[in-house]
Amino acid sequence: MGSKPLEIKGVLKDTTRVYRSLFRRSVGTGFVVFAVLGLIEVIADTTHNLTVALVFGLMAVSTGFIGTTFVQGALVDAVDSEHRGVAVPSVGELYKSSWRRLGSLIWLSIMSGVGVALGLLCFIVPGVRLAIRWTLAAPIVMLEGLGARAAMKRSSELVKGHRGAVFRVLLNVWGRTLVAGIVLNVILSKLSATTGHPLLSFWISGALASALVTPYAGHALSVVYYRLTDPDKPVIAEGPAHAWRSIWREHDATESQG
Repeated sequence: MGSKPLEIKGVLKDTTRVYRSLFRRSVGTGFVVFAVLGLIEVIADTTHNLTVALVFGLMAVSTGFIGTTFVQGALVDAVDSEHRGVAVPSVGELYKSSWRRLGSLIWLSIMSGVGVALGLLCFIVPGVRLAIRWTLAAPIVMLEGLGARAAMKRSSELVKGHRGAVFRVLLNVWGRTLVAGIVLNVILSKLSATTGHPLLSFWISGALASALVTPYAGHALSVVYYRLTDPDKPVIAEGPAHAWRSIWREHDATESQG
């Protein structure tokens, strides 16, 4: 288990395939949550009541952290269905699955976030090393049912011997999502400016940009997890039984035959 080298090009290729295959389900899963989070932020930024602004400002920070963690958990379950070759659950079912593990996911995010932040303060390198070691903790919480501490330990064991490759994967993924996020925000902001309801457009475009970018980073972690724990099996199972049809499925099949 995990003895094969972690090929960066293979990980990125599989991540792109998973992103395409789960595009509608992933974006739909993220958009609902990010729309709610964006609404809270808009209220905090636009209200003239100081008390209301403070309350909604605190809500925006806390719910933003919890909501992003919640979406990441749901996305792990979606990729797992692709890997096992079964129908991808509905958005509601993905939410239920993530909700059951939300406590562990939040605790994991807090522990790893504090640990990495303290490590970064200690000449940066320790923080980067901790981030690499705990990279797979979230998928482990969802897929193996472990608590936060056990998942962090398990992640360290899986990544051992592959830390350099994992680091390069993370750099690629972070770079791609950063660039994509900037480009999307610029494009959507310009489109928002042309409407007669700039505030509404800003809210929707922000939620859409987050829903488009977040799944790619989440899927990359799942791909790394499967390549280390189940290296002899394709990340996307042959002929999975979808409950819906990916808009890219036929295109990918045509390319593979060509």
